[in-house]
Order: sequence, then structure tokens, then C-alpha cells
Amino acid sequence: MRTGPVPLGSGVVARLRHLVRAWPALQQVAFSGMVAYRAEMAIWVLSATLPLVMLSLWNSAAASGPIGGWDQLGFTRYFTVNLLVRQLTGAWIVWELNYAIRQGDLSPRLLRPVHPLAFNLAETLAALPFRSVIIVPLLALIVVWRPELLFWPEPLAAVAFFLSVILAFLASWSVQAMFGMLAFWFEQSMGFWSAWFAIWALCAGYFVPLDLFPPDLVGWIRWLPFYSTLGAPIDIVLGRVDPVATLAVQAMWVVILGSGLGSVWRAGIRRYGAVGA
Repeated sequence: MRTGPVPLGSGVVARLRHLVRAWPALQQVAFSGMVAYRAEMAIWVLSATLPLVMLSLWNSAAASGPIGGWDQLGFTRYFTVNLLVRQLTGAWIVWELNYAIRQGDLSPRLLRPVHPLAFNLAETLAALPFRSVIIVPLLALIVVWRPELLFWPEPLAAVAFFLSVILAFLASWSVQAMFGMLAFWFEQSMGFWSAWFAIWALCAGYFVPLDLFPPDLVGWIRWLPFYSTLGAPIDIVLGRVDPVATLAVQAMWVVILGSGLGSVWRAGIRRYGAVGA
């Protein structure tokens, strides 16, 4: 009799039906885990508040005048939205999956009726309420500091922002999962993730708005997956890009990365089983 989750890429409809039925239970279990490890969750959230540091730096730099068309208010809005998007799209599967593969903890997870990646996805989504407990007060303090920061996007921009955040999360989560799976082949696979993160931080707009780069370079960067995981929803809500075209690029990368995720998982599981794990 077959045990464990059905491999990615086969029986898609059956897998989705099973996942939909199991999802409420998964969320309940994942939420309970977040409650049990709320202190650790707080550390994870605070570790992703670098946009506040960059806000302080660029705000000081623009004190004497706008930089490349960006004034202090522009930088404040950009990095405030940056902080929000980063918290809504952040994940930790790269570390968890890497550890589970190297330590053999993945083996018992494969015997569960729900795919290990689906459970991590549930955990990531269950963490959102805990993130809001920390992030909302930070955002409130920024608004108190700069009341003019508040703005109301057009309804179409608000809907596009919501969709863009979902696509950014799916793309970011898929990238992390694939880097975590490199542990199937490499003992020190986290080095690859560190290299990716360094490039991502620059090309996604985490450190600096992409509009400050040369225009020709920005055009190319916005076609890369880095931008789709963070910078796209920021620029959409601030009205700096065409939302339809940007969403189309994000959707393209979600499909590409999702397909790659399935291929890497199947190849990795074959290798994992071959060595008797």
C-alpha cells in the first residue's frame, strides 16, 4: 500500500481536493504551533524590519533636498509600504526545509497524508496574525511621526496591490522552497541562498527604490523574479508602474517557479530515498 503524500506533478485535481478538505485542520495545527512558539515568531518578525533602517538612512540623505526625484515623504511612503509587503510575503521555509533534509526530519513528514510543503504553507499563513501584532504598532508610530504619510489609493490600484501581494508571496515562497531543497544535493546549500538574497535585496528594491537606478537598467530588472517578490506590489500601490503589465509579469514568474518547484522536489525525493533516508 502506498503511504505518504502524492508527489508533486501527479494527480493534481485529487491532491487539490484532499488539500482543500484538510486545510482547516492544517491551519488549526499551524496556528497552535505559532502560539506555542510566539517568542520565536516575534524574533522572526523583527528580523525583517530592515526597511525601517533604510527609511532612516534615506530620510536623512534627503534632508537637504530630493534625491533623484525622491523627497523625504516619498522615501517614507516607499519604505513603509516596503515593510508591510515584506511582512506579508516573508517566509522561512528555506531554513526549515534545509534543516529537515540534512537532519533526516523530512522522513516522518513524508509519511503524513498531507504534503510537507503544504503544511509549511499553512504555517506561514498562520503566522500573519502574529506578525500584525508587531507590525501594526510600528506602522502606527510611523504615521504619528509623519501624518502626511497616509494616502488612499484608487480602488483599482488597491485591488491590484492585493493581487500583487498574493503573487509576490507565492513567488517568494517557491524560491525559498527550491533553495531549501538544494540540501538534497549539497551539505552547505545555505551559501546559495545567501548569494541569492544579496542580489535580491538590491534588485527587488529592498535597499533602495529601483527608480534611482539608470532607467535602462530598471527596465531589465523589472522583468527578473527578484522584483516580482517585493518591488512590484510597492510600485503598484504607489502608482509608479502599470499594474496590469506588472501583474502579468508576476503571474508568469509564479507559473515558472511553481513548475520548477515541482521538478526540483521530485528529483530531490528520488535522491533522498536512494540514500535510504
